[in-house]
Amino acid sequence: MTLFPIVAVCAGVLLFAYFVYARLVMRWLGVDGARTTPAVAMNDGNDYCPAPVPVVLGGHFTAIAAAGPIVGPILAGLTFGWVPALIWIILGSILIGAVHDSGALFASIRHNAGSITQVVRQHMSRTAYIVFLLFIWLSLIYVVIAFADVTAGSFAKLQTFAVSVEGKPASIAINGGAVVIGAFAYLMLSLVLGLLLRFTRLTWVIGLPVAVGLMGVAVWVSPSVAQTLADQFPAVLGFLDTAQPHSRLNQHWDIALIVYCSIASIAPMWLLLQPRGLIGATFLYATLLFGVVGSVVGMFMGSTSMNINFDRMFTGELGANMGIGASAPLLFPFLFITIACGACSGFHAVVASGTTSKQIRSENDIKPVAFGAMLLEALVAVFALSCVMVLATGAITSRPSPDAIFAQGIGNFMNILGIDLRFAILFGLLAFSSFVFDTLDVCTRLGRYVLQELLGVKGFLGGAISTFLTLAFPAYYLWASPSGAWLTFWVVFGTSNQLLAALTLVGVAVWLARTGRPTWFVVLPAIFMLTTTVSALLLNLRGFYRQFQALAPDVSAGPVVSNIAIAVVLLILATIVVADASRVLVFRRV
Repeated sequence: MTLFPIVAVCAGVLLFAYFVYARLVMRWLGVDGARTTPAVAMNDGNDYCPAPVPVVLGGHFTAIAAAGPIVGPILAGLTFGWVPALIWIILGSILIGAVHDSGALFASIRHNAGSITQVVRQHMSRTAYIVFLLFIWLSLIYVVIAFADVTAGSFAKLQTFAVSVEGKPASIAINGGAVVIGAFAYLMLSLVLGLLLRFTRLTWVIGLPVAVGLMGVAVWVSPSVAQTLADQFPAVLGFLDTAQPHSRLNQHWDIALIVYCSIASIAPMWLLLQPRGLIGATFLYATLLFGVVGSVVGMFMGSTSMNINFDRMFTGELGANMGIGASAPLLFPFLFITIACGACSGFHAVVASGTTSKQIRSENDIKPVAFGAMLLEALVAVFALSCVMVLATGAITSRPSPDAIFAQGIGNFMNILGIDLRFAILFGLLAFSSFVFDTLDVCTRLGRYVLQELLGVKGFLGGAISTFLTLAFPAYYLWASPSGAWLTFWVVFGTSNQLLAALTLVGVAVWLARTGRPTWFVVLPAIFMLTTTVSALLLNLRGFYRQFQALAPDVSAGPVVSNIAIAVVLLILATIVVADASRVLVFRRV
């Protein structure tokens, strides 16, 4: 059996949800297209920039998607089997994730495009407000650490892909420097497009196809350019040469990405965030298109690369090697924290209420931008999971490389359509890294917003200080940790992210209740997410403590101690917020 029937059913269910359930959610929320949005009323050309749906959707989609709907489904599929992962992606994205994202965006718009914390501030106690800010800030730090290290790994290593060419086994080697060149071109084209859209009469309808075409050229020539630079300028550009020790390269790229985030997070939205969102979204759309068309063509051609491995339906190969806890993880609750983006993610609420709400021209845009983007992300997660569905049993025997699995899967889809396999795999690697870029600087910008709100500092200096404080711990942790630290960190990242989603749903429910709107469609997902995340957090604490006992007093116990400390803090902060929300909901008082 090929992938197409499963892809078709998933796409059909998501499409039905958009046209039916999304309309009901908008009605229950009380969306009113006639109201003036903050983006229009407070347009300042910097943070508040009203934009058409394709522009806002592109930026929002790429910011929330990133590597999350790729890494999470691949890890979950390799650990629990692809059937449980697929069910969670579809049901979670519709009943929980899309409701969460729409509620957060709508609540932000109705609170002058402030962060989701402003909802808590006005409808709960000041203690809950401060705690919520801290919780969000810590969660954003986790996002930066996890995704920066994933991207640095793809930049730093020489990857070899086992492929089949004309029915014969072969291999394709991709130097990380080629991915770097492609990523650099991606950012430079975004800057140029932003400047042209801002200061000329060029429209995105014309500028975007040109930028995408140039990106295609950049992907094609990037391997030869990277090799030439590494050969001609080894002293200056030796970081493109994978002959260097991988761990050292990885750390260098970690810090380079942190520096990039510090600059990009304070740049005007029109200069980088919006144009980069357009180009990045095109990568995502192309990925979906290649997946759909490739699965259809593969079915009719009888391509064996599209055949599903049914041995992986309910079983995984890696267990404890996935880095989730100290032993093989339980399906409940760890499936629901391993797959965050793609089903439900608290980070989405921070994006929706941080940057997206400042660009929405009409409340009617909430449906396509928030609900629609979540369902599109679910489809990305389905295709990422499909890369696991077609893997042969025993193909993965050590720590996985999600970017490589994704790139080879997308490469197979594209190759079926007659596209050169080397180009296709490189396209997959670059698409993966571009997704992460989109999240990293948005995440840093959001961390700046939250910390400025918490400390009460404004202006450029306040933004610069807040950015430095947000990136200080990620920079230290990534420099001090060995290569691949992201996998050890993923479990706490997933738990904090999903717990943030639960707390966001709780905050939205409090606001809806205090304004006389229905709450059940928000409260039920909040209860489910609280149950799963608190269970995971407690089990993780036990696992981390056992790891600490095994490692102490060795210096390698440092990251484990960090995980224990953060897990305890997250649990305490979440308990405070939930207790305060329960008091408001039950007694109707702040």
